[in-house]
Amino acid sequence: MGGGGSERQLSGILRHLNREQFEPVLYTVYREGELLDEVPEDVPVFSFGDELMVPRFNYPGRLFRMQASHLAGVIREQKIDAVYSRTYLMTLVASAAVKRAPVPWMTVEVADPKRALEDNVTRFLRIKKWMLRRAYLRADLVLGNSEGVRRAIIEYHDLPENRIGTLYNYIDLERLDHLAEETVPLVPDRFHIVSAGRLQNQKGYIYLLQAAADLVNRRGRKELQAHILGQGPLENDLMTFIKENGLDGHVILEGYQPNACAWFRQCDLFCMPSLYEGMPNALLEAMACRVPVISTDCPSGPREILKDGEYGKLIPVADAKSLADAIEQGMEEADSWQERTAHVRQYVEEEFSPERRIGELEIMLKGILG
Repeated sequence: MGGGGSERQLSGILRHLNREQFEPVLYTVYREGELLDEVPEDVPVFSFGDELMVPRFNYPGRLFRMQASHLAGVIREQKIDAVYSRTYLMTLVASAAVKRAPVPWMTVEVADPKRALEDNVTRFLRIKKWMLRRAYLRADLVLGNSEGVRRAIIEYHDLPENRIGTLYNYIDLERLDHLAEETVPLVPDRFHIVSAGRLQNQKGYIYLLQAAADLVNRRGRKELQAHILGQGPLENDLMTFIKENGLDGHVILEGYQPNACAWFRQCDLFCMPSLYEGMPNALLEAMACRVPVISTDCPSGPREILKDGEYGKLIPVADAKSLADAIEQGMEEADSWQERTAHVRQYVEEEFSPERRIGELEIMLKGILG
């Protein structure tokens, strides 16, 4: 239950599910992560790592079968009526578990499966792709968290269109507004940019750093200060780029921040330079916090969220110059960009409220149970 988008969505689903109709139980592979503290007190938590040790002789597939067997045992012991899994890794485990302990099962995928698999799987890629296709065909319901993800699942795994649906993420606006009231230490008389997400290739932060170097060193925008919220494997590489390009004080790696909304609300511009996404929560949260947004037009969520650029600026993927141009435009037109944010907030309220999106999930759960 780390601080990623899927974990945040799951935490909120656990809070908002109608207790008159559902008794949620959380299953994780390991009992760890910043968001464990946000799991409601009435939700039991079961973890593979609590009871089983990684085997000393871990031949291929052994650990996976142990995880599936453990989840199947929890399904039986807790008399689970339906399983909801999120991300392709838990799709594989849940698929094997419900084969042993048959119950209705729905799974949600949150990113372009081709990129997610090929960027993260280093061994047995073809086997895992084959296993995923079988899992999707076995599930009672498969959902993408954007229409783009839905199309990518169908095309990459060669699946019938009627097997895959779409369910957008939700934004907990009441909680977000409360968090946004907190203050963060920002240097005055600067133009503050904020970006949030794990420090990995997918998020495209190197292009934000290149854009910052262009703006500060070539265009003389010394007032620029960018804040990147998150941790991850690229932290040292990004820090090296910052030092080598004289960006100390202009780009700050802020590390993991439990309250990103406070940063969004107080900064002048939100940037998302991702190479691919599913339905990026950070972009939705920034829009709800009434900050102007720039996003790459990456597969697959940003264009859907921003309605072809109506609610924010779309730029090409992996294009540092276009990103620098968009940031400079945002700096020069800051007042007019800010004026549009009230309209953007209203759109988020109407389209991505918990009542609407989690209400749709509850209907789907009852559908597979029926």
